This record gives sequence, C-alpha cells and structure tokens, in this order.
Amino acid sequence: MKKTTILLILLFLTTNIYAKKTTVIEVDELEAYMQKNVIIIDIRDEKQWKKTGIIPTSYRLTYNGLSKQFNKKRWEYILVRLLKEKSRAFVLISKDGKESKKLANKLFDSKKFVNVMYLKNGMKSWLDADRKVINY
Repeated sequence: MKKTTILLILLFLTTNIYAKKTTVIEVDELEAYMQKNVIIIDIRDEKQWKKTGIIPTSYRLTYNGLSKQFNKKRWEYILVRLLKEKSRAFVLISKDGKESKKLANKLFDSKKFVNVMYLKNGMKSWLDADRKVINY
C-alpha cells in the first residue's frame, strides 16, 4: 500500500514538473519577442484601443466570451489564420492582464495551442513603462 501511494505521488510530481503551462511575460521580454516577430494579439475592445492606443505590430482581435453575440469558434479560426500554425508562439494583451491570463489558460487547456503567453498586468504595464503606442 505504501509503495503504491509513493509511486502515485512521484508520478503526480513528475507530471507536474514537465507539464508546460502558459507563460507570463514582462514588458522587456515582450519587446525582445517583438524583435523576433512573435505574434501579439490585443484582445481588448475598440473603445480601449482608442483610449490608450495599441502596441506596435499587434493584431487587434477582440475577445468577449461573455457576450451572447460573440462567436468563439470564429474568433479561434481568425487566431489560427493569424498564427498560420497552432504551435507558433503568441502573446495575448488585455487591459490589466486578467482577461489575457484567463484566455491564455483556456486556449492552452484546450490542447489546441501550446505556446501561449500573456503580458503581466496587460496594457497597463506597457503604458506604465512608457513604451511606444500607436494611436487607433
């Protein structure tokens, strides 16, 4: 009985060590990824884009999973078209990082996307770091 329990615990710990998860990145890391042409997806809505501007080279792809009119399959289809392959790395940007974290985890857990990242504290951290934005 003890051997079985120990084996199960070791198996669980080993699985968790090697299980890849979504990656949270900081502003400086995002700038480095931008130079490597990593896709940046801004999931905020148009009102927020107009208010703060957008990060250069980012794609605007609003994600509003709570809206009844929102079509998640269509949104995912457009994302795949932007990435060109599901294994390509990309970064999600939201207002404060909370929505992009939720979405990143959801996309990763679906097992359809494996290189999902999100910006810690979202667009707020980008603006607080006084980084370049493009007016929308």
